[in-house]
Amino acid sequence: MSKIVVFGSVNVDYVAQVERLPGPGETIKTDHYEALPGGKGANQALAAARNAARTSMVGAIGSDGLEAVSLRQLSADGVDVAAVKTRDGASGLAMIAVDAKGENQIVVVSGANASAAASDVPLLATSDALVTQNEISWSQTAAAHAAAKQTGSTVIHNAAPAHALNGAELANIDILVVNEHELTMAAPASADASDGEKANSLLGLGVGAVVLTLGAEGACLYRAGADPISVAAVPTAVVDTTGAGDAFVGALAAAIAAGEDLAAGVATANAYAARVCGVMGAQTTLPG
Repeated sequence: MSKIVVFGSVNVDYVAQVERLPGPGETIKTDHYEALPGGKGANQALAAARNAARTSMVGAIGSDGLEAVSLRQLSADGVDVAAVKTRDGASGLAMIAVDAKGENQIVVVSGANASAAASDVPLLATSDALVTQNEISWSQTAAAHAAAKQTGSTVIHNAAPAHALNGAELANIDILVVNEHELTMAAPASADASDGEKANSLLGLGVGAVVLTLGAEGACLYRAGADPISVAAVPTAVVDTTGAGDAFVGALAAAIAAGEDLAAGVATANAYAARVCGVMGAQTTLPG
């Protein structure tokens, strides 16, 4: 059984369903909300575990008593949460509005996630892959990448929320997962360059592969010296897109750690992300 370490955010998601998303300065009323476990790191760890990877979650939660919500699904699905530390203060939170088409608006409050430390990341030498995102300190994430490279673990980084990356940081990333906005932010190529040119600029600086997610259009895989590979999406009745990207990353990590070819892993991840879009919430139990 492959082993994955996920270093990242653990949140509580406050999800409100609305008929449409509000515009700037506008108030929208609704009569229902749910407090659900979330956080990009936790969502990705859960997806990896649900795709048959032995998964450890590393991060931080607050002392505000919300761990009963933030960690409940991870624990229920067998994710090892021993390396999730409790810090004084508030937990990470996300306020999410989801409209009738399943589209969302999200505001994230870092809370304890800001104190997540690379020194808490355990036993990378015995792990097949390290998975990271951008909801915790970038300096700590980069330090974890460097440690993983020294032990031979595959580094899978999801550059979300979007941010710029420099050459030294890129060289430690084996698989970079981005959407089109994140690709533009991460790539040194000009903003008006094609997706392929942006991906190639990242490959030229040492990234092993770029996986560009395209929503309903699927995904595209870029590797140095090879033609791009387009991987079709799986059609689904969309209920909520929250966490779909995280589901993709976790499922991709599990597939790669289990020995799947990268292109096949992208197809596996597309299929799993489609299933997650069919339920409300990023960590909801999926129908069989």
